[in-house]
Amino acid sequence: MRLAVFGDIHGNLPALHAALADMRAQGADAYLCLGDVALGGVWPRECLAEVAALGCPVVRGNADRLLLEPLQPFSPRGFPDEEKLHEIDAWGYAQLTPIDRSLVVSCLPLVELPGLLGFHGSPERDDETLGAQTPEARLEALRATSGQHPIWVGGHTHKPLLRTLDGWTLLNPGSVGLPYERRGDRYVNLAQASYLLLGSAGQVTFRTVPYDVRAVQEGILASGVPHAEWLAAEWVEG
Repeated sequence: MRLAVFGDIHGNLPALHAALADMRAQGADAYLCLGDVALGGVWPRECLAEVAALGCPVVRGNADRLLLEPLQPFSPRGFPDEEKLHEIDAWGYAQLTPIDRSLVVSCLPLVELPGLLGFHGSPERDDETLGAQTPEARLEALRATSGQHPIWVGGHTHKPLLRTLDGWTLLNPGSVGLPYERRGDRYVNLAQASYLLLGSAGQVTFRTVPYDVRAVQEGILASGVPHAEWLAAEWVEG
């Protein structure tokens, strides 16, 4: 069996289409979505529907959780362009119907498969960052309360990760819809979708799938989202 693990789609339908096509071409026969499906892009409804059509387990990410809570007013926290991003998220929030939100309600805080634990941020919090620099003591404390699965897969950081610790493995597939990197004095979003494949014997294969950046840019400009020109300019070829 080949399990495709993916997440952090953030409403990017061209990226999701590219990733799913590659998963099928690579022989994936099961899927696990680690959440953050809709909020942040201009295709929130379409991405929710595409993931639901897979019929696979879906973890509820921190951005998914926000879709089930009352929309909060803007409150500055000192991040670049944060007011623009808040207005873009508010637009995405308003696009969803009650049926769309019911798909989010059906997502799970954790997914347990044979030998595997799936979550978004961490088993305890959907917005906790687990990565290469997370202290081993924190990881072992989480494992002590969350089960001894030999493979853990989480999202949230948007960065691929393979970390082994005393007989178990922590993985992150990266982001399908919103990978980013620093270029000069700013961050840009890359038109490349990342995910991973898990083989039945524990083999791990990271995949990165480029796609046409114009598909995202043109979709943004045609969507009616606030700050469309600014948002489209944030995207570059992978």
